[in-house]
Amino acid sequence: MAKGGGTVVRISRRQFLAYGLSAVAAAGFSACAPTGSPAPAPQQAPSTGQVTPAPPTRPVEFVISTSPGGGSDIYARFIIGIIEKHKLSPQPFVPVNKAGGAGAEAMQYVTSKRGDPHVIMITLNSFITTPMLQKLPFTTRSFTPIALLALDPFFLWVWSDSNIKTLEDFLKEARQRSITVGGTGSKQEDEILFKLIELRANTKPFNYVPFRGGGEVCTALAGKQVEATVNNPSECVQFYPERTRPLAAFLDERTPAYKDLPTAKELGLNISYVNMRAVVGAPELSRQHQAWHINLMKQVYETQDWQDFVKQNALEAKFLTGDDFQKFLDDFEKLHRDIMTQAGWV
Repeated sequence: MAKGGGTVVRISRRQFLAYGLSAVAAAGFSACAPTGSPAPAPQQAPSTGQVTPAPPTRPVEFVISTSPGGGSDIYARFIIGIIEKHKLSPQPFVPVNKAGGAGAEAMQYVTSKRGDPHVIMITLNSFITTPMLQKLPFTTRSFTPIALLALDPFFLWVWSDSNIKTLEDFLKEARQRSITVGGTGSKQEDEILFKLIELRANTKPFNYVPFRGGGEVCTALAGKQVEATVNNPSECVQFYPERTRPLAAFLDERTPAYKDLPTAKELGLNISYVNMRAVVGAPELSRQHQAWHINLMKQVYETQDWQDFVKQNALEAKFLTGDDFQKFLDDFEKLHRDIMTQAGWV
């Protein structure tokens, strides 16, 4: 049980391996519906006319741009577990971690598989930011959109025995000295969020330490290598409440899974920010192969396994495909370009 009575699923790494925006209101951006509302019905896949979905003919690589234990790794392996449990694919899905270059290694690998339906990738916000920052020869539009499955919140975490007890304590301390914090990669979603805290709350710059994935980040927090993180809930639940403790959620509304955890907005810090959990394919997939993967992810989304997982890990269920998903990606890209321009990174 979460403190205050909210139920939090505890799934060990072994179980995961086996079983597999609203945005920054102070900056004037808005997008996603509030977290905590009932799971919406998935939007229909785009009409394929006479297109017959074409299934894979050999094992499918499910590429993950973070190290084992991070959010993307957790979700990809959980999705694979659902596919296997419900026998949704004639071919197995194999997790492939490529954690280098803030997601660049994974993206470059997938783009090299042009037209190949046997390689897909789970995304997080670095899918948007890394091509911009590193000036890579591709953008989100280079990939074949498959589906958005959920939006993942960020919490501000500290040690369980930290003298910092509240968000107010954290901001007061951060205005006096540079707090050492950790996050996934450099100038990705975690560092973006700490930069927003600095800009909105007028703190000193944070001493930011990059790691290869969210699992490593929260392990570093639990081991007191850093003083604070902005992990997604699923990444830190293995250490909560014994070694880690959340101070606030960067959401518009409280999430039922942590119902006693206030939002940053409630506490006067007007920031709301989420991580996208979506799936894309290699460039130039045929309509037949794209349709098969869309239908597969729709089936995954509709399982009770996925809906329970979403609720228990404080995610917002959101299923988009086709033009709606592409518009979401385009809007999200503009949001991040504006944020990174404000931060002086691009």
